[in-house]
Amino acid sequence: MWKVLNKEQMQRADAYTIEEIGVPSAVLMERAALAAACEVRKLLGESKSRDVLVLAGTGNNGGDGFACARILYMDGIQASVILTGNPSHLTEEASRQMRICENIGIPISILSLMPPDDQHALIAGAGVIVDAVFGIGLTRPVTGLISELFEEVNSSGAKIAAVDIPSGVLSDTGAVLGTAVKADVTVTMQCAKPGLLLYPGAFYAGKVTVAEIGVILPDSGSMLSPDTSDLKTMLPHRNPSGNKGTFGKVLLIAGSKNMAGAACLAGMAALRSGCGMVKILTSEENRIIIQSVLPEAMLGTFESEEEAIEELRKGLAWCDAVGCGPGFGTDDIRKKLLQTLLAECVKPLVLDADALNLIGADSSLLKARITGCSVYVTPHLGEMARLTGLPVSEIKKNPIAAARDYAASNNLTCVLKDARTVTAAPDGSIFLNRNGNSGMATAGSGDTLTGILTSLLGQGTDPALAAPCAVCLHGAAGDAARDRLGERSLTAGDIADAISGVFCTLNNSRQK
Repeated sequence: MWKVLNKEQMQRADAYTIEEIGVPSAVLMERAALAAACEVRKLLGESKSRDVLVLAGTGNNGGDGFACARILYMDGIQASVILTGNPSHLTEEASRQMRICENIGIPISILSLMPPDDQHALIAGAGVIVDAVFGIGLTRPVTGLISELFEEVNSSGAKIAAVDIPSGVLSDTGAVLGTAVKADVTVTMQCAKPGLLLYPGAFYAGKVTVAEIGVILPDSGSMLSPDTSDLKTMLPHRNPSGNKGTFGKVLLIAGSKNMAGAACLAGMAALRSGCGMVKILTSEENRIIIQSVLPEAMLGTFESEEEAIEELRKGLAWCDAVGCGPGFGTDDIRKKLLQTLLAECVKPLVLDADALNLIGADSSLLKARITGCSVYVTPHLGEMARLTGLPVSEIKKNPIAAARDYAASNNLTCVLKDARTVTAAPDGSIFLNRNGNSGMATAGSGDTLTGILTSLLGQGTDPALAAPCAVCLHGAAGDAARDRLGERSLTAGDIADAISGVFCTLNNSRQK
């Protein structure tokens, strides 16, 4: 599982390592350059040209670039450097690395003084271009000559390796400031950065590798990023002597007239995720459909408010975890049902879809929940906008902040769904997922996530890990379905069906 540090945390860790621990800055720079050079060599194997062009800024990220050029040059690779800023503005370490490059004969050009033809020739002749211009320190939009340089590099056809983060991408949010380098691979130092995992930054980062360079972290921060391999340790232990009751009883309150599919998808995903029993509380109209599609599920149906409340209370007494919202509807009966659920539920509770829409229209519903009820909300951006009153565009600018603020102010876990889902716990800890694909942007995908999460909670998964584990499992299933069917053809049912294949892969990897 990757540790993820924002700009301030990473800079504090660097300073602590250098100033308090006493590790020389030059040592960290050397290790960063070695890591970058290793990735450049891999890219050279895919390139026709063996020439490397390094774009170096005036900060320590530029120093990493100069050191990388020297390492490659000493290996017999033709390396040259374009310095994108004023030489008089170089940091002490970057200036030292530049002098070393000059001393051993590496050609260095200054961007503002270069004839255009020389710049074009260097870029056109490079097999690999190394971006070491800004790093995580960027604070203002990229414009002028550097912007033009980045655009030419992006269209050059050369392989591109970024050092720490693609220049032009904001480290904390993934926003692009003006123009950014589009890398094939990004070598990030010590810890991943949020901007490498969130879009659009993730698009510009390409493949991300994390290089251990010796920075000592006085605190690990509060952000983590699990991947599919981490499921092995996040999933609950499965007792070989267990039974359907001990593996978790899940109550799903889902489905309304003409919306039975959402209940079926959530129910199937819950069963595929390992719980022993699923009961679906739904409209009477859905009985035949659900029993035909999902015969493994038990049913509780209602036609009136009184029947709905009675069935709810039976279900709450029986279950280990509750999920509410997929295809739920927003009529008066559903509002009363949700109101009763929040007032009486003491089991882990997942709220999605129409449950969130009802809360968005009347926030007092959530505020009246019973003490001791652990709540998990799983909004997409539109639902989050209705919950918070913020425009979608504002939420997209900083989804980490949006999820963290909502989780803290409502004492719940917020799973903010997007291309890269952000999970925020009430204590401020954050998980950023990095699997999944665009094929999962399909109707019913969120219903499958609700089923997965409710199932994991019902099985007794660590409450702090249940949501990020569910998101990771959901993404892994989506990737498995994509590998079989392609992104364009995915349906939510394909995601639910692929969950079993993910478990098989994990079991096989354990046995090796």
